[in-house]
Amino acid sequence: MATMTHILPMNGGGCSSGNSIGKIFGNPLFHRSVTSGLKPVSVLKAPVKAFRGHVSLERMLSASSHGRQRTQAGHTNRWQLRHPLGSDLLGQAQAERTMRVALNTSLRTIRTADSPQPYPHDEPPLPRLTLLASTSLPRSPRRCVPGHSSKATPEDLFYLLSRSVVHYNQPDVVLECLGSQWELHCPNLTKSGTLSDLYMSTRQQRARSLQDRAGSGKSGKDKLYSRPGSSNSSRDKQNGKKPAGPLVLQLSVKEATVTKEALSFALRTLYNPEACPEHWGEGVLSTAALLGLPHLFQRCLTEMINKISSSTVCIFHRVSCKFKETSLQRACERWLELYLVTELTCFIYLRDLPFELLHKTLSSPRVFAACEYQLLKTVLYWVFLQFNPAAQILPSHRFIMTFFSSWPRAGVFLEQPVGQRFTVLFRALRLHGITQRAHLEEMQQIHVFPQSWLLLIFSKHYYTLHSGGDMQITDFSQQAVRFGMVIEREPQYCTRTIGLYGFYFLLKAASMGELDSHGFSLQRLRHWDPAMSVQACERHPFSMMTERALSYQINVQAHVHGQWQEFNSGPINQEFGLTKRTCKSQVFKVRGLSLPIFVTFALAFPAV
Repeated sequence: MATMTHILPMNGGGCSSGNSIGKIFGNPLFHRSVTSGLKPVSVLKAPVKAFRGHVSLERMLSASSHGRQRTQAGHTNRWQLRHPLGSDLLGQAQAERTMRVALNTSLRTIRTADSPQPYPHDEPPLPRLTLLASTSLPRSPRRCVPGHSSKATPEDLFYLLSRSVVHYNQPDVVLECLGSQWELHCPNLTKSGTLSDLYMSTRQQRARSLQDRAGSGKSGKDKLYSRPGSSNSSRDKQNGKKPAGPLVLQLSVKEATVTKEALSFALRTLYNPEACPEHWGEGVLSTAALLGLPHLFQRCLTEMINKISSSTVCIFHRVSCKFKETSLQRACERWLELYLVTELTCFIYLRDLPFELLHKTLSSPRVFAACEYQLLKTVLYWVFLQFNPAAQILPSHRFIMTFFSSWPRAGVFLEQPVGQRFTVLFRALRLHGITQRAHLEEMQQIHVFPQSWLLLIFSKHYYTLHSGGDMQITDFSQQAVRFGMVIEREPQYCTRTIGLYGFYFLLKAASMGELDSHGFSLQRLRHWDPAMSVQACERHPFSMMTERALSYQINVQAHVHGQWQEFNSGPINQEFGLTKRTCKSQVFKVRGLSLPIFVTFALAFPAV
């Protein structure tokens, strides 16, 4: 069984008696005599037993005839065995908590080489730590509160990792940065370009100063950094040599995003390249750039790309623009094209989306939405959040619509100075693609659009409806009406019924018999088709034209070999009839797709 070393706060941490320790760990092995001897091995004994499992328990029960006797503990009428259980979850949690507790002054004094403590013959020897006075460790005692473990500082985390890797060898360099001292070693320091250059320049300066001092014949005390009480220094003084301690490097930081946590992690990667921080973000990226760690910089970029979400996309895009990293910037923009409507609109993080980035996303031909109205709703939500930056949660749709409906009737929102700067966002939308009656009524109720805009939209709908669906199309890529659907889970089959100016279609996307192959198509529906809803048959107009020319385009976006790729059928013109031979389109096949799959059908009726 591997030996486990647990470091617990003792004196100075608020736990000065054996009764207190016993209450904290809930273990009968902590006796009152602990305070007199203050033996760290006895203190570490109880947490170690919490990890030993059920094997030692079976041996205890078999060796003792009273193994199954229980004693009542406390007024809560709880019963417990005399010996610690291997399944003691509370003891295991307390043991794990003690492993996270940082070193304190009292325990460092006990566990140093100057004052070793005896240990019983039945316990494995504990590692002897030689902690130096110059080490950046917490100088203020921490209070030991039951149920709350003190959090290790960034200096502690770096110290524990670096010392374990180099086996407690003497440091070669002391880096002074962010108000702390970080002890480094030359084999690890050379991995950083900035620290290597700083080390060479400082070493040359010290060599020149020593030469000048020797040439002038002046003998003085070496003002460079040296360890007080070091055995090497005392030996050098006896031999008549000048003490040469670690070289002191001073690194100034002007970037506010470089924190002690990020610096501690970056320095830990010099000793363990596989170390991971709590959060990948701007702080780690800035620190990697400051220290000249290209491997860590690229690793951070990769992790950030893989962790793009609603809560991080705006922050990561700002960081990518700051460092001019096109790969991260493109990944954020690609994520927004697919998840702006489906995810980001549902969270308060939509407020942090920059104006230019929102406009760029809306203008992209790859932006995904179930219908054109969803994009309008996203813009309205974003504008509302710009006028209400103190909102902590995203209000309901009715509340936001009420906000725009209660706008002063002296003028609509886009005609007033406060709303004119948002006009470019609404012009990027395809408002002519909003054809549902409820959505059109909502556009009239909110005081956002000028009357000229609404008149143009309604007149186009009226003309197209009474001309058999003829649309005045001059640019298919900008004027086609889009409908989208997502395949997210098994079975990989999805259908949707849509209606446009009296013509109804069934959009289909399904996996085919071949491996990783999917087919996408659409089919014209008749008014008695079972796929038609009762509401569509009773309330909506229905065209009885036997033939109708349709221009359509199928756009598929999915992950292929870990990268987002787009597959486009291009504009296709086809006559759709009501018979089985003429009502179906060609099947657009794509292979190698992985979930989720975003499918967009763009439709337009050319004028006959």
